[in-house]
Amino acid sequence: MYSASSSSVPRVRRVALAVCMFLITGTVGFLQPFVPLYLEAAGLKRGQIGIVTGVGAALALLVQPLLGRLSDRLDARRPVMVAAALVAGLSYFAYRLVPAGNAYLFVLLTALGSNGFGYLNVVGGVLVGRMVGTASRSGGAAYASYRVWGSVGYIVVSLVTGWLVSRGLGPRAGMGRAELTPVFLYGPLLFFVIALVSLLVPDLRRAPVAAAPSTSPPPESPGLSGNANLRRFLLAFFLYQFALYGASAYLSLFLKSLGASPLWITGTFAAGVVCEVLVMVQVGGLTDTYGRRPALAIAFLLMPLRLLLYIPATGPLWVLLVQTLHGVNFGIMGTIAVAFINDLTTDRDRGAAQARLAGTSGLATALAPAVCGWMAQYWGIGWMFAAMSLIGAAAAFIFMTQVHESHPSPLLLRPSLRWLSGGPRSLSPAPDAAEPGR
Repeated sequence: MYSASSSSVPRVRRVALAVCMFLITGTVGFLQPFVPLYLEAAGLKRGQIGIVTGVGAALALLVQPLLGRLSDRLDARRPVMVAAALVAGLSYFAYRLVPAGNAYLFVLLTALGSNGFGYLNVVGGVLVGRMVGTASRSGGAAYASYRVWGSVGYIVVSLVTGWLVSRGLGPRAGMGRAELTPVFLYGPLLFFVIALVSLLVPDLRRAPVAAAPSTSPPPESPGLSGNANLRRFLLAFFLYQFALYGASAYLSLFLKSLGASPLWITGTFAAGVVCEVLVMVQVGGLTDTYGRRPALAIAFLLMPLRLLLYIPATGPLWVLLVQTLHGVNFGIMGTIAVAFINDLTTDRDRGAAQARLAGTSGLATALAPAVCGWMAQYWGIGWMFAAMSLIGAAAAFIFMTQVHESHPSPLLLRPSLRWLSGGPRSLSPAPDAAEPGR
């Protein structure tokens, strides 16, 4: 299989990838806080908002694996990136044209937009995986070094968007559709810039390399369908995403109910991402040294506690302080989940595997907003947070008891730490077994 170090890739292409990461995650800076607010301002109820955002994400189950296989078959990602960016940009740009209360058109546009974004959000892991090669033990640090620029983009876009919206509002003004419309006039332009920059990103192709002499044939990869560790991780990841992003879909509405202004709302989201950057610049290299599982365990165990801490909030400041824990959650999960998948795959099936990760996330973010919207409408947002905390606890239980390490470290072999690194005995590889996917 093709193997290349990132230093062999022209600098202009590496810079283009960092810019692409900056812009792709930067779009979340206006989508995450303002899509629920805009849908509510357009006359949709909380339950309808959940359906609109959920149906769009549900199509990721069908679309993302197909896009992943297409890019693997073409052995090229740039054309798919350009198409995905254009579809997403046009879809969110058309938000402003939907008549008030028309949930069906919002479903269609959100479905197209979320699937375009979904592919862009995972393709970076494939590109970086190709650059560092399957034999590298620095994949976590390599991906984090690029992904951190996405977090910077989120901070910049979210704060600028909140500031621009707040400029036209008085201290007691509401957030109606007219005030929020500029967000979907200028924000989608970022996707068109992504389409242009995507033409320059490094898109290494598979090529045969000379195999090292060996007295015995190399072990065959179990493949995606035969990788039990991958399946168990995706189950835990599904429940994690369901709980966290189902609850997060209503965080901006929760802040609004506490009297937060647009700048407070975007500032709250940005506060978590500032902490995310601090975590992200360190966690990739640490997991290359100590393994992926200890860091992922922290993210899984912390998330249910974080959701519970939202419940007693008495004002926006409380929520902002709790939201800083998002830095630990996504700073770890947003990078190390991708590295975990790369560990278990090869160049030949990495696109399909990352698409499966995106599809799992898509299913979670499809079902969760609808369920959480119903809970928020009939039970209240506090009870919704509590219910999602229980689901998050189930995700942590499955991860801690069923998923083993994808990147074993010789530094965590003492009996007192082996459970954290290696996972359940039933899934631990034999002493002479090859590392999965290597």
